[in-house]
Amino acid sequence: MTAYGSRLTPAGSTAFVAGIETARQMALTAAVTMETQDDAAAVRQQAAAAALQGLAEGLQSLKMPTDEAQS
Repeated sequence: MTAYGSRLTPAGSTAFVAGIETARQMALTAAVTMETQDDAAAVRQQAAAAALQGLAEGLQSLKMPTDEAQS
């Protein structure tokens, strides 16, 4: 559970988890899109894709299991 978990209602916890998952999916989608572009070999593109993947991993650590959020 995150530091926010004890302060959120069940509905708030569900919305928080949904928002984190949406941001994580968007970061991964952007990273994959950048990696598959023709100029993906450019160092800047690789660094940006790696940063987005790191963001997605960090967001994953913020998620609470939905069954904990409901209790």
